[in-house]
Amino acid sequence: MTATTEARETGARPAEPAGSGFGAVLRVQLRTGWKAPVIWVLALVGGYAATVAALDTTYGTPEQLATYEQTVGSDPAMAAINGTPYGADTLGGVAANEFGFIAAIAIPLMGLFLVARQTRAPEESGLLELLRSRGVGRRAPWTAAVVVTVVALALVGTGMALVLIAYGEPADAAWLYGASIATLGGVFAGLATFVGQLVRRAAGVTAVGIIVLGGAYLTRAIGDVRDNAWKWLSPLAWQQETRPFADDSRVWPLLLALAVVIVLVVAGLVLVGSRDLGSAMVASRPGPRRASRFGASTLGLALRAHAPAGLGWIAGAAVVGVVFGAFTDDIADAVAANPALAGMFGADAADQVNESYAGFTLLLIAFMAMGCLAQSMLRLHGEETGGRLEPTLARASHRVGWMTTHAVTAAVFACIALLVGGAGLAWTAGDRVDGVLAATAAYLPAVLVIGGLGMLLFGLVPGWSSLIWLVLAYAVFADLLGSTLSLPDWALALSPTHVVGDVPVDDVDAAAELWLSVVALGTAAVGAIGFRLRDVPR
Repeated sequence: MTATTEARETGARPAEPAGSGFGAVLRVQLRTGWKAPVIWVLALVGGYAATVAALDTTYGTPEQLATYEQTVGSDPAMAAINGTPYGADTLGGVAANEFGFIAAIAIPLMGLFLVARQTRAPEESGLLELLRSRGVGRRAPWTAAVVVTVVALALVGTGMALVLIAYGEPADAAWLYGASIATLGGVFAGLATFVGQLVRRAAGVTAVGIIVLGGAYLTRAIGDVRDNAWKWLSPLAWQQETRPFADDSRVWPLLLALAVVIVLVVAGLVLVGSRDLGSAMVASRPGPRRASRFGASTLGLALRAHAPAGLGWIAGAAVVGVVFGAFTDDIADAVAANPALAGMFGADAADQVNESYAGFTLLLIAFMAMGCLAQSMLRLHGEETGGRLEPTLARASHRVGWMTTHAVTAAVFACIALLVGGAGLAWTAGDRVDGVLAATAAYLPAVLVIGGLGMLLFGLVPGWSSLIWLVLAYAVFADLLGSTLSLPDWALALSPTHVVGDVPVDDVDAAAELWLSVVALGTAAVGAIGFRLRDVPR
């Protein structure tokens, strides 16, 4: 009697060799998905290098560094955004603070997306089933995805450390900072590995990850502002509390993060061996035996595809608006005690700080809405590569109608995220800031530009659809670090959110709104025409 027959009779799963098919899966993932990790590594290391170079020019003397430390470290309320500025009297500490917001968002998303796109996404599309039919073990795809992600994160951390060393920072501090950055991403890669066993769809993994990231950011912010233990619930605080550039640098928070990474990855790999391919540990609710007319329509399918991630972004934007709005008084008090802090939010005077702080918060919410739309637009390419688009178009569905329905559905979720976040900010900020809702609406055309560019890429060069993340990354980089890097006006104007202007401090520019709307509609139209004329799949 064979082992397989014995397993069938006893109801047990047949044993698999450890790492069965790992090498083959690793080669496939590198051959088909190399673009994403390369783009992440180059964008993050390049952005960090440009930031350090600009800061070295701006704060090139000990006196300038001391002034910076006195300004940003004078009140704990300022730590809500970038975290506590440990070691801000060194170039590395200044860079860690100035790059802190980007690192706190981009590094976790990198770990989350890289794992999900190589595991749950192909499992959902059926591609993983083809690999499994070639004798590949259950854990091999997940192990390979974790390895690729960890290597990419290690390259980011190494690149950042080498940049710091090149500018004269101590090697031990630079390597500790790089290790903390890589480990932060590893926590969310582990989270994706674990959550990927609980939910069936890649969009669900992303939604849960974004909610956890939002919670981590807020608990870290509350803990830093109130100086309490809340921050220790956040992986962002574990990275921050290594304090690599301070006199009291420490390694044990890094070890805490590593332990969490190991637990999450091991738990995920154990669970993947306990479920069937295409299923999840949390059972899906049984649906009706037959789809309703609406559920089988293009709009119904679009809602089903985009709702999980869209609702996650909406929830995250709402929480950011409510919590950051509640900090308005704390920020105002900090600026009143030290007027030099007004410049941190772009305010020309202390009496404008409430409006400037609200504008900064709205900018963050706009970035979240743009992220929601970018992720949803990539779903179109996933439908094509997953083989679901061809049978859909074989029915009575029109190409342009299918594409437009999905794009409009995704745009609606993104716009709701923006408006809900702005409403939360207006609610908690109260009458201390005027015009928050009008300023929120002013960002709608900028958000829609992402949708138009997503349609353009999908319609003309679908294989490069992921470049939409570079557009969003550039907008974040230009708006948050443009003044620090002294970017020229033409470079800043390439960011759709920068074109909106400094609202609610300034009035809404109708010409800018019109221009952004034309760009959004024009790129969407060109993308629709390209999709109508090209081959499917391509």
